[in-house]
Amino acid sequence: MATDTERARETAQQPAKRTRLVIDISPELRRRIKLAAARQDQSVRQYVMDVLERAAPADALLTRQLCPVSAEWAEQLYQLQQQIAQAHPGVVFQDSVELIREMREERTRHLESL
Repeated sequence: MATDTERARETAQQPAKRTRLVIDISPELRRRIKLAAARQDQSVRQYVMDVLERAAPADALLTRQLCPVSAEWAEQLYQLQQQIAQAHPGVVFQDSVELIREMREERTRHLESL
């Protein structure tokens, strides 16, 4: 049986799981990428991976687990909603999701009538 240390060593030696990304680019862009990779003495694959890593870094906010909303936070949000309603009497604030849905339906009706 393998010990924990041996398993960790084997895991570290295995390459990380990868997926394939296929994109269409112009021949001119491909040529520029190949030249840039050659200037840095890298393969095109490694060069593009480095560029993508810099462009889309692992971000703590993206990898952070969502936490449930506390009762205190929900109460503060409700109080803020009440303050806004009192500051703007007679104004009905619609849900933005509902507004977007209505606008899409209106656009669809318009396009169907053309």
